[in-house]
Amino acid sequence: MKKLIVGLIALIVLGSSISAQAYDSTKYAICYGQMTNAHKARGLHKSNRVLSIKIKETVCKSYANGEINSYEGKE
Repeated sequence: MKKLIVGLIALIVLGSSISAQAYDSTKYAICYGQMTNAHKARGLHKSNRVLSIKIKETVCKSYANGEINSYEGKE
């Protein structure tokens, strides 16, 4: 039983450290800026700013975590 508990704790700690290392704040910032420019170009930034922000936060977080490889406005 002790081995099972130790194994679960190790898995949780290892899993959290892997995901923390995978996040890239520089990629997030670049993504956010490029998507903002794309949303401004097509009017979404002005017409529905709340939606624009939610989209950018969701997409850029996924991009920074390495879950997706591309996004609107990527240069």
